Amino acid sequence: MDLMNRRWSRGLLFTSAFLCLISVFFYTDESLYRIFILPLVLYALYNSYLELVVAKIFISPNNSKPSIEGGIWDSHLPQFKSLRSHILTTNVNGENAPIVIFIHGWRSTSLSVVDRAEWFIEKGWNAVIIELIGHGKSSHIDRWNAISAVEHVEHHLNHLDTFIDISHSPELFVYGHSMGGFIASRISSTNSKVNNLQWTGTILESPLMMYSEIYDEIANTLLVPKILRKPLLRRVYREVLQMHPEVQVEDTLEQFNIPKWGLPRAPTLCLQASNDNRLGRIHYDALHQHAEHSRTTFHLIETLSHSGAKRNAERENLLLNWLSEFDSLLLK
Repeated sequence: MDLMNRRWSRGLLFTSAFLCLISVFFYTDESLYRIFILPLVLYALYNSYLELVVAKIFISPNNSKPSIEGGIWDSHLPQFKSLRSHILTTNVNGENAPIVIFIHGWRSTSLSVVDRAEWFIEKGWNAVIIELIGHGKSSHIDRWNAISAVEHVEHHLNHLDTFIDISHSPELFVYGHSMGGFIASRISSTNSKVNNLQWTGTILESPLMMYSEIYDEIANTLLVPKILRKPLLRRVYREVLQMHPEVQVEDTLEQFNIPKWGLPRAPTLCLQASNDNRLGRIHYDALHQHAEHSRTTFHLIETLSHSGAKRNAERENLLLNWLSEFDSLLLK
């Protein structure tokens, strides 16, 4: 593997250069040498700082949370672009049952959404949970990014029939939580079908919709000065282009915000934690502004937290009411 493609390599290289140069700067007594070395010290420090921040932006999540195993769930480990994805399926309700596909959030796993899936199973559905790359039992990825995650999820959706029988399923819904909502929104914007099965509806729970907000949050946390934000963005795009040459370089991250990122084409239900302690309300407000309201239903839920995986009666009642509008669904 090319050393310079490793996430921390550039930052560590410039840091090493800075430490060597600063040592020489203080070691020498020659003023002429110091005048020559000082610009190199500053150059190395500048690049070291920016490259380490870039590495932090593309940080890969750790797999601290376990995946669900056994019971009614079957595990699958398909590969795409040399990376393994962990996909769990259950068809306990027979081949004629509707299907719901779950995409979890950042630093979560199948365990984070299994309670939501079990509610659907109790209502007579079959379920699929896709663990994002870098999460759970899916392969580690050195530079995590949403575009790669979209590619992998979309590929596996297009091969869904290799994991679960969908030949007689009447309906298919996709349920995205947090980052999973960001990914589901992108895929739904360009696909009306999943593996030749009609994409009936999309459910977004406390979804991430504006990547620029996450970028700014990281930059603010790392105390990146305003004057360095544009040089930093250019380096972020450099990393993105290495992985995805099709991306257009811009002066902003608007292409990674809705509506440019993509809005669901299918009828959509957005369930937002009213007091979202992780993402706040800005993502919900953006979706409320840009979504087609004739096809999107919005609800703020006071009793729901951002990452709460347990059952929530208010959420379940809203789900049931919305799903009841689809005449073809047989809800228990």
